[in-house]
Amino acid sequence: MIGRGTGIFALALAGLSAGCTPPHQDVAMRGTADWVLISYAGDVSDTLPIARRHCAQYEREPVFQQTKDNSALYRCVKPRASL
Repeated sequence: MIGRGTGIFALALAGLSAGCTPPHQDVAMRGTADWVLISYAGDVSDTLPIARRHCAQYEREPVFQQTKDNSALYRCVKPRASL
């Protein structure tokens, strides 16, 4: 038989875990054919694949510009022609 205290503890634990937020994921916040701004947590190098996907839509390549307040800014530039 489960005691009343155990049931209250389980209910409290379930309530606390429901308030937990999932880990922050890197995501493109805004962008155009010329640039993309990516929100990130952790290592800024993890934003490069997101920038590549965004710029590829416009047949461009990302060039890192700067970080500020957990945001990474990339320019999307046309690839250089092969010589």
